[in-house]
Amino acid sequence: MKKKIAIIGAGIAGLAAGCYGQMNGYETEIFEMHCIPGGLCTAWERKGYTFDGCIHWLMGANPDSMFYESWKEVGALEGKEFVNHEYIVQIENPSGEKLILYTDIHQLEKHLLELSPTDERIIKELADAVRKFKDIRLASKDPDLMKYFGITVGDFVQRFNSSFLREALLSFAPREYKAFSLIFQLAVYNNRDACWPVGGSLEFARRIEKRYLELGGKIQYQAKVEEIIIKDHRAMGIKLADGTTCESDFVISAIDGYTTIFRILKGKYIDDEIQTLYKNSKTSKTSIQISLGIDCDLSDQPYFVNTLLETPLRIGNNECNQVLIRNYCYDKTLCPSGKSVVTTLIYTDFEYWNELYKDQKAYGLEKKKAAKQFIEIFEKRFPKAKGKIEVIDVATPVTYARYTNVWQGSYCGWMFPAGKIPTTLPGFAGFYMAGQWTQPTGGLPTALMTGKGSIMRVCMEDGKAFRTCME
Repeated sequence: MKKKIAIIGAGIAGLAAGCYGQMNGYETEIFEMHCIPGGLCTAWERKGYTFDGCIHWLMGANPDSMFYESWKEVGALEGKEFVNHEYIVQIENPSGEKLILYTDIHQLEKHLLELSPTDERIIKELADAVRKFKDIRLASKDPDLMKYFGITVGDFVQRFNSSFLREALLSFAPREYKAFSLIFQLAVYNNRDACWPVGGSLEFARRIEKRYLELGGKIQYQAKVEEIIIKDHRAMGIKLADGTTCESDFVISAIDGYTTIFRILKGKYIDDEIQTLYKNSKTSKTSIQISLGIDCDLSDQPYFVNTLLETPLRIGNNECNQVLIRNYCYDKTLCPSGKSVVTTLIYTDFEYWNELYKDQKAYGLEKKKAAKQFIEIFEKRFPKAKGKIEVIDVATPVTYARYTNVWQGSYCGWMFPAGKIPTTLPGFAGFYMAGQWTQPTGGLPTALMTGKGSIMRVCMEDGKAFRTCME
């Protein structure tokens, strides 16, 4: 008789865990509170326009990528079309200066030297580091690259003579991040391992769902897990909000750590390290996403612009000096012919919107205000779209929290974790965690690999050899 694994959450981590569980001879069942797969890897439709809420650049579609085989195993790449862009983003300041972050490092190096010949030394250092960065596993052992973990982006860009290049690079990579992260992003694009899956995030998640179901897995949608059944400090199944129970031999939680540890398990299995982690760690920034459906074809316009502002924009309690405008002209599946989809993500704070949500009228007015501010900036930059906006959609940090229960609306998990992040809990057997909240950096590859890793741990506990295909 097959052993059973109950999996909480049908996001990418949960779907991946389900796929690998089936491949390894387990009976698996996923319980998802929403009515569709993907979790935060999602999109939504408004009046014929599809607004994507997740993927900006996907790692792993390149056969040389460390994630390629795993994406392939879970069915994410089968028959899929991908777009590789010529540039990452076009950064513009109020004075008319423009930096195009080309994906090809040779082209980017040439462009940077044209913008600031006096910065030749630091430009060549940056370009050489990017060229050398072929694989994160090798880079982490290379002292010439690892030295960039010792300085921040802010420290690194201070070496540029050009004030515009300093300003532009800081708008791309946050000042407090390690310089290694700047090199990593540029290298991923240079290695053609950062692409867009045509159809977007939800369609991408549905491919993995399809693979899981083909492997014999089961999913219950609109099935919110309220409790983990425990006997003698071992996970023995789950209990849903409607009182339904499901017995299992193992439980994998592929939702956020706070909800798992402090809401579902009510803090029963924690130690000082876990308390410190959740008390002192900094989570990734959250955002407000404003999406527009436009009765105008913007295919002749830049696909991604970062507009540096002369006057800061205030959203909630935060002021921002830049607005990123993403024009999805490269994916015609997202809107009717001759029309366009445009979005922006603007950093904001969860607490402000969570408090405002208590007053629905005030909450709605603030959303309209934020949208109006963005539209003014957008129409100034893209004048051909002026007066042609048909749909306006605003998702706040509260939207993320309501949609997936994600803690503080933080859709990428930890930014700076204060200590070790657990995948198991002290004194609690038969239970594992997966997803972005079990690694120090978020993203879809993290979700994929931690979902896979949770089944590796189950196999190890069960004394079985882990495998990646059906016999």
